[in-house]
Amino acid sequence: MSVPIPPEIEGLDYVKPLGSGGYSDVLLYEQQRPRMRVAVKVLKTDGMTATAKRQFIDEADTMAELADHPYIVQVFQSGTSADGRPYLVMKYYPPPNLSQRAKTSRFSVSEVLRTGIQLASAVETAHRAGVIHRDIKPANVLVSQYGTPALTDFGIAGRRATIDDDDDIGVSVPWAPPEVLFGRSNGDARADVYALAATLWQLLVGRSPFEVPGSLNNTNALMARIGSMPVPMTGRPDVPSSLERLLAQAMAKNPLARPATAMELARSLQQIEQDERLPRTAIVVLDEAGHADVIERPPPVSPSDTLGDSQPSGPPPPFTPPLPLPEPLGARSSGSRPDSGARAPFSTPASGSTPLPLPPPTSNRLKDRRVLAALIGGGLVLILGIGGVIAGATGLFGGSSDPTASGDEANLPGTPVLSVQAQTRQLTFTFSYDSLQDGDQYRIRTSDDPSRMDRGTPSTIPAGQTSFAIAVDAGKEHCGQVQVVRGQERTAWSETKCEVAGS
Repeated sequence: MSVPIPPEIEGLDYVKPLGSGGYSDVLLYEQQRPRMRVAVKVLKTDGMTATAKRQFIDEADTMAELADHPYIVQVFQSGTSADGRPYLVMKYYPPPNLSQRAKTSRFSVSEVLRTGIQLASAVETAHRAGVIHRDIKPANVLVSQYGTPALTDFGIAGRRATIDDDDDIGVSVPWAPPEVLFGRSNGDARADVYALAATLWQLLVGRSPFEVPGSLNNTNALMARIGSMPVPMTGRPDVPSSLERLLAQAMAKNPLARPATAMELARSLQQIEQDERLPRTAIVVLDEAGHADVIERPPPVSPSDTLGDSQPSGPPPPFTPPLPLPEPLGARSSGSRPDSGARAPFSTPASGSTPLPLPPPTSNRLKDRRVLAALIGGGLVLILGIGGVIAGATGLFGGSSDPTASGDEANLPGTPVLSVQAQTRQLTFTFSYDSLQDGDQYRIRTSDDPSRMDRGTPSTIPAGQTSFAIAVDAGKEHCGQVQVVRGQERTAWSETKCEVAGS
């Protein structure tokens, strides 16, 4: 890797490089008066397009506007160096960032809850200022010497009122929601909620949610799982089932199934803190008058209340996964590690750290729903007409992408066999079918009431997968049914199996 040429900045002395991204370098400088270390982000010469310059200037303005927040990186100044490169001078946070730390150690549940509430405070503050971050991930969370997290890299952030349907944006695939990956949205508050939840999941586990150890984890494979696979359990026995459910809900395929705001997510995290008898973490946001509003208590009973002393009687309700998006076709290529820094999934990047733009949209892409992008083969782009988009969009927004999902008629012989095993605050459903063929898929539905199984929202299991785990409170019963889908055909639902989760 080439060493970046540090720009000459009056009053600052260059020390060493700190890191490099697709379009910019981050360098360590020492400020002369008052003497302190600062981080300088400078645009690369080969990345100095008109769009990159505009995004860089927008980032400076956005971060300066939000810089008083305790969990957002502070910007001291911005300018242009003598050789024409724009730069930002920011507060210096020593390594490791959250991504680096998560690779070497697991975060405790209490630390994840605290960090989640603090970051949700920052995200909510940005949203109230009309700013969507659009690139929340562990690497974009720095940590002060006192252990306080700070959100950075607003380089692809956008104003709600000014995000254009035709804007080309980059996304970091492992933490991006399906509606952004598949070109249905340029990001909104619920997309930021998804990315924040994916970040917290990684702090608990040490990898991104849809990375599978020992399997193919490149951009294509990750997109396929994000689009179709239920949110996996963390697998940690110390993680409360209420937190498992909240993370699954916040990463729902259907944006409408997620918490509507970062504030809702923060309050749910506060409630889990209270349920687990952990120290309270305050939510710090600005009120309507622009003053700091510190919210110490978890959410009130009434969702219409914004503050109050009343508290809910229990943890968040159980989460039933919505129907996922159809899996992108032909998601197969070489490689085993995730493109953790890769942006824009529609062509496989040559380097994991190189941002790539989303595909150029057609006129009014988001309004006429004419284009749905999916990966095929070696990163080609498949453009579907209106009929194809309808099939994909219904899976995204809560309908069924499965042509057999309506009606109850079974036209495949036999029924699959379902079994369930109780574990600590978890039930694992395992299924088999004697006449299973390549390409067949299982669909599962679950409920805490065996008489109401037909009201459960089915979830399609990726081909080749024969088990499905859900978080359940200790001592609580949950039931499941499964069927097999083959093209336009399907079996009858299996016998209902119920079990009580262990403590």
